[in-house]
Amino acid sequence: MMKADYYRLVIEAGPGVEIWLGDVVGYFVQRETGTLDARLLPGRYTVEFGLGNQTYPISLTQDSRLTQAEIEAGPRCPRPKLSL
Repeated sequence: MMKADYYRLVIEAGPGVEIWLGDVVGYFVQRETGTLDARLLPGRYTVEFGLGNQTYPISLTQDSRLTQAEIEAGPRCPRPKLSL
């Protein structure tokens, strides 16, 4: 059996800022306040700062450390719509 590779994703936002992380099909992954520190499978994710705000894509292919300002300066993406 192959062992899955997980990468560390750290997102630093301002104090009290909620960080919402989801996958690209709309499933909730994790929520933190101020700093998100997670180990995730490689892939595409979306992040938003405060629920109901603009979403931004993240492609996780290696350990990554990003700030809210870096993410918000990049491209935006539509909120994924979960379909069951």
